[in-house]
Amino acid sequence: MDKTWLVVLLALALVMGAVVLWRAGREPPPSVSLADLQAQIIPAAGTPTAYGLPLSLENAQLFADWYYEIPLTPIEAQVLTAALGGIPTPCCDDTRVTRCCCEEGGLICNLVRSARGLAAWLIREKGFSVQEVRASVEEWLRFAHPQYYLAQELRRLGLDPAAYGLPTRGACYRGWCEVPLKEGGCGGMGLRVKL
Repeated sequence: MDKTWLVVLLALALVMGAVVLWRAGREPPPSVSLADLQAQIIPAAGTPTAYGLPLSLENAQLFADWYYEIPLTPIEAQVLTAALGGIPTPCCDDTRVTRCCCEEGGLICNLVRSARGLAAWLIREKGFSVQEVRASVEEWLRFAHPQYYLAQELRRLGLDPAAYGLPTRGACYRGWCEVPLKEGGCGGMGLRVKL
């Protein structure tokens, strides 16, 4: 009879231990409001910019066209490289905006093309400094590709973006190169930006 109680107590202890481990392994519920976070770090449509064009996805085509239309002098190209070299590419953040991950195959996504086109215009037409170009392009990218920046901020806060319904991998690595910008993709690889 003594052994029976011992077996029952051991079984009960195993069940309790399993419950504790199961609860510890579960992801805690989100503790940050995604809407509040978005209001804090993502600029809204229509926000005035330092360069005079309010933020709008409708500007994506204009910015992307500038990538091909505005040739830079070697000195201007150095400003562009210095400004964009530290900015992660939102759709594949293991690269920088100065090098789209698709360029190895001879392509460039429209999100990166729009960022570089905007930078070229800011340097050539507005005479922006490295810091001004960086700030303006980062503002554009936050606006045009908010999911990436929200996910990064959640990670910085020690939270799992997946618990908030955000992707944990870049658009390029999910095969979203041809998905419109509004849907979290790269806006396509052709001359026309997919909004």
